[in-house]
Amino acid sequence: MVMAMKKLTYTGTNYDEVKRLCGDRVLAPYFCMGFSMLSVDTGDGFVTVNEGDTIVLEDDGTLRIENVANQ
Repeated sequence: MVMAMKKLTYTGTNYDEVKRLCGDRVLAPYFCMGFSMLSVDTGDGFVTVNEGDTIVLEDDGTLRIENVANQ
């Protein structure tokens, strides 16, 4: 079965959608300096996901984060 790449932008309020995409590889959101963040295990360790960042589920099942600050 071939899986298509999926993308989801973290808004700070869509944790349930992120959980459905990432499963057990996501930690519950936390708040820092007025912003909502969460951590996702990409396979290379946990990466912080900030509001506005995009979580990408690759065809092979790996996760990567597209940081809004790096675009």
